[in-house]
Amino acid sequence: MSDNPIWDGDKTIIMTCSFTPGSCSLCAYKLTPQGFEWGRINRENADDPKGYVPTFYEKLPLILSDRFLGFFMVPNQGSWNYNFLRARIAQDDSYGVTVGVPKEFYHEDHRPSHFIKFGELETDQEDNLDDHEDFLQ
Repeated sequence: MSDNPIWDGDKTIIMTCSFTPGSCSLCAYKLTPQGFEWGRINRENADDPKGYVPTFYEKLPLILSDRFLGFFMVPNQGSWNYNFLRARIAQDDSYGVTVGVPKEFYHEDHRPSHFIKFGELETDQEDNLDDHEDFLQ
């Protein structure tokens, strides 16, 4: 399927994870030889690239188990979880990834605005305490 001896299209999948309100969906796909060849040649970054057809991949059954052979690619900087942030990804954005262990879903790096709001609330509460008379003195 490829000139790269490491690439084995029969043992390689693409797995997607979609976050929807209240759930998470996992899907697995396998490139067909035609899909691999098209992707190797095509360098177009359009939303609807020319020559692409849905038969370039096959959807695979996905079985979850406690044994997983593979690796995770995580961002070099920042969060992988945009569920708590407004969509801030554009097609032209560049980013780096490395092999690593993803941070847990609710990690503070994924939701910095929550902690900024907590700080603002604490500041507001302290300001309000200064405005009120202390009846316990």
